[in-house]
Amino acid sequence: MRIGGYGTGGFRQDGGRDRAASFRARHSIGQRIKGRILRKEPNGLYWILAGGEELLARLEVQAEPGNELLFVVRALTPEIMLQALPEGMSAADLPGLVQRFRAAREVFEIQDSQLLSGLVGLPPVTAARVEAFRAALAQNDAASKRLADVLRLLGQVNALLPPDASRTAAYEPWLLPQARRQEAIRTASGGLRLSAVDAAAGEMELTASPTEAGIKLLFSAERPDAATAMLAEVATLLCGEPVLSANVTGPTRLRPNPLGGVLAELFGTCPSWSSGGLNTRV
Repeated sequence: MRIGGYGTGGFRQDGGRDRAASFRARHSIGQRIKGRILRKEPNGLYWILAGGEELLARLEVQAEPGNELLFVVRALTPEIMLQALPEGMSAADLPGLVQRFRAAREVFEIQDSQLLSGLVGLPPVTAARVEAFRAALAQNDAASKRLADVLRLLGQVNALLPPDASRTAAYEPWLLPQARRQEAIRTASGGLRLSAVDAAAGEMELTASPTEAGIKLLFSAERPDAATAMLAEVATLLCGEPVLSANVTGPTRLRPNPLGGVLAELFGTCPSWSSGGLNTRV
């Protein structure tokens, strides 16, 4: 759902901005809200009552006026986006859990940014960074609790994956402590998919695949010209120093991911924003 301040037929109405601001003030990412289909317009759009606001939407799930739907708040800025969950889907659905994980991760990364910043500049050695991260946590009970909330939600995500799944969702903030919104998928074969956001390079994605000759690295960034140092750090972390056993490609330019990170790759047949969502104008 995108709330853009428009009314029937696409003409802007006074109060659209106020309704969007009101919605943001009363809702949070990952929150579930009930909605009801009010009526259908001749142009195929629907008026929907959700979160106390009447929204004009393009509905991408099957529904009729009078139907009630459950929505998950996916984003609040720069646009408000909601996802409609199909009837019968559990409240513990995978996309919803991923969003709750991301919300808890944001709280940890904002409130405990100093803890993470204290790891910046450490040698790119995984064991050393893990040890320093654990030592910092041991001296900060509040940060430990916030991280435990993040990992608890991540454990629920993994619990929803098929029993024979060869992939595991992971959160390893010590790998790149200067980056934020880190999330990763590790595979049984030793592969890694990681996404994060860096102040200089912007959004980033990494794929590391083991090969007979070593490791194949694919690295892309929103601003690749500013990501060379990050790629060198990642390659050293994964391959050791000197980096001789890596086949490295990048940094190449990253196309923005509308789903917010690599964990969206776990959704499988679960609805994503492009299937089972709403594009809405107030």
